[in-house]
Amino acid sequence: MKRRFCSLTLWIFIDLQRRLSAAVSRRASARGLLTHWADVVLRRDLRMEAKYLPRPDGPSLYYRHWPVNMTRRLYSGKRTVFLGHSQPTHSGMLQPLAAGFRASGWDVHSGDIRGHGKSFDKTSVAGHLDPRDGWKSAVEDMRHLLERSFEDTPWQDRLIVVPNITALLTLEVMKTWPDLARHIVFISPPPNQKTLALFGKTFSEVRIRLKGADTPDEQTLHHLYSFLGAHLKDRRHLADVMSTDHRVIQQVLEDPHGWPTPTPAYWKQIFEGMLSAWSWPRDAQMKPGTRCLVVFGGEDAMLRDGGFLPPIERFLSRIGIEDVASERVDGARSALFLEEDKFSISRRILDWVQKNRRPEADIREVGVEELASDILNRISETGARQLEPDELVELCYNAIDDDSRWTEIIYRMIHEAELSGNVNEEELHERISRLMPHWERAFNLNKQVMMSATLGVLLESVIERLQIGVALLDRQNDLLHCNGAFETSLSGLLPQDDACQIQETAKARVKSLLAENEAAVISRQNGERLIVHEGKPVGFQFFPAALKQTSLQRHGPASLLLLRVQTGEDTSETRKTLIELAYGLTGKEAEIALEIAEGRSLDQIADNQGILVSTARGHLKKSFQKIGVHSQSELVARLMAGPVGWLK
Repeated sequence: MKRRFCSLTLWIFIDLQRRLSAAVSRRASARGLLTHWADVVLRRDLRMEAKYLPRPDGPSLYYRHWPVNMTRRLYSGKRTVFLGHSQPTHSGMLQPLAAGFRASGWDVHSGDIRGHGKSFDKTSVAGHLDPRDGWKSAVEDMRHLLERSFEDTPWQDRLIVVPNITALLTLEVMKTWPDLARHIVFISPPPNQKTLALFGKTFSEVRIRLKGADTPDEQTLHHLYSFLGAHLKDRRHLADVMSTDHRVIQQVLEDPHGWPTPTPAYWKQIFEGMLSAWSWPRDAQMKPGTRCLVVFGGEDAMLRDGGFLPPIERFLSRIGIEDVASERVDGARSALFLEEDKFSISRRILDWVQKNRRPEADIREVGVEELASDILNRISETGARQLEPDELVELCYNAIDDDSRWTEIIYRMIHEAELSGNVNEEELHERISRLMPHWERAFNLNKQVMMSATLGVLLESVIERLQIGVALLDRQNDLLHCNGAFETSLSGLLPQDDACQIQETAKARVKSLLAENEAAVISRQNGERLIVHEGKPVGFQFFPAALKQTSLQRHGPASLLLLRVQTGEDTSETRKTLIELAYGLTGKEAEIALEIAEGRSLDQIADNQGILVSTARGHLKKSFQKIGVHSQSELVARLMAGPVGWLK
């Protein structure tokens, strides 16, 4: 064993001497060659170690460690970086950023705070914090992760990189841990703007009274991110406040542990934490020599493009951090830490750490009142003028058609609170409480309208795909609207080259078709009549109960006219696919059901399919169960009564 060790040592020494000699002749860096040698000889190990860290008062914390290999540690010493996550992300999304630091010889640690990522259990679900002491528990989680990460690393070799919620949690830990780390980097931290935090806290408290503390609340999530993204011009999704790259957004949305819908209690604790994190004891000071860098995007929603940064810098200086710097990343937004490949975030940070440079962003301070006024002048017809209570209620219902009105309400309340000079929390609470029932009702109506509109578009696309002609008529049978398949079918029934029809419009053709059926009796049972042309049934006219009220209006919709599409195309595959979807049949069950509907016997079907009659009977029996019929005649009637029967 001793001989092997000596041989390996000798080999390393000879190899190193040879490479250093070559470096001198090429004027290359000895440091670079040492790094190259370490990578070539031992190969960089990119494995991530993960484990759960038990906690006495909550869920175990999911902890990640990207260890640097031993050669790098021997060469560069023990240098450790801790990476935090934001509200909609978790530590598992930080792999590229971790790789960037690890490539430079840093030992990388991270973890999920309770209620985020994989740090949850039956009593502490994702997107939730206890309404009483959730923030305090999250601070203890953060401290535990930092203690585990830095347990054998000297103060001067510690680096913390924390965005969003973990930036606030780190500020809380710093109050009682003044020698936490030599280098601290905040990425897009929530600003120290009291009015914003108080509004969020009050809004959440009202939502708790209305919805409960532990029910995921889509409305609060919607309003918060709409508020943050009000200044963005190209916003297509709430999560666009995170990045301009829609692929990054999609990855976050598709991650099973990302983008949760938090509970009202979660938001209440976060906003209370925002107030607490920026409020320090008078005598609390960081260790002399502590450095801090604030990194933010050029389109940052959290710091408002840097406008909220100066008060943060003043606060950090007040708590004893003499070296405070800031860096703007152009083209980035609040989740720039997810875009290591694009923005080289690790390189920027390490350049600041290792070279002691002081990047400075050219910032113009923007107050909350100025920001709110600017947004209101941009999105509101009345600008920043103060509105009466009934006007705010009207805005709620205007938001059914334009949800930017909810964002306008939030900015108005914040604008007025900031103008008062001293935010009255009780008054703010009372005002939001009076408005919330209208707000809730309008939000639900907006969702119903959106769902109905979405369903309408989807149904229209399905109807077009099945080539079913649909037209909307008023009480006088005047054509109000029709789809393309209806026009095609109508042209097939009443061709334009016919001398009597060549000059007639679609509206006139419908009148002509219905004139042939004036004597047809409308069924009292189902409110429909069969439409016949040249002795053949070509469609149905329906009088749905849902159109009863609209039919009373002048030119209001009163009936639907459905026509067959006479294309001559083989629709057997379409029919098969349709009943698979409609009744949950397998492909073979659908084929046999359709052959039964076409009048074939089980013997014929078995012969056509190349299967035993007993097998065909088994498939048919399963079809009966799924469709809810008891005989072949019932099966045929059920299939032919629906749209499937039209596709012949």
